Amino acid sequence: MGFLLRIFLIIVGTYAIYNNRYKILNYILGISSIRRFVVAFGMDLPFVRDRFLQTVFRG
Repeated sequence: MGFLLRIFLIIVGTYAIYNNRYKILNYILGISSIRRFVVAFGMDLPFVRDRFLQTVFRG
């Protein structure tokens, strides 16, 4: 019985996180130090940096 309850809670938790994923992401990225880390990490990735620069300096 405990196993089924655990599986049910995992499914409900996953569903709740999925439905509120943008609110959670907005809350996390609202913290300036985390946002700065994520942007710096993203700009270190060559395909992200190239894609971003192509979008910004399109011409």
